[in-house]
Amino acid sequence: MPTYIEPCLPKLVDLAPTGERWIHEIKHDGYRLAVRIDAGDVRLLSRGGLNWTSRFTRVDQAARELRQKSVYIDGEVVIDGADGVSD
Repeated sequence: MPTYIEPCLPKLVDLAPTGERWIHEIKHDGYRLAVRIDAGDVRLLSRGGLNWTSRFTRVDQAARELRQKSVYIDGEVVIDGADGVSD
């Protein structure tokens, strides 16, 4: 498994692409984070590849509960405030 995979970054366009092969998601204001599990070793990596495992202990704990022995998950860590707006 690669140590780090460069994330695809979105770019601003006037219109979103259309068609049955496109899936869109709501943009939240959070931290881009990759969860890398290799032979049970969990690392949470920032967009730039820094090890942020100690900064996101709850995500680290949840990742350790996954059944996969090796996986690379690209996502975003978001906390919603009481008003429902991401923080």
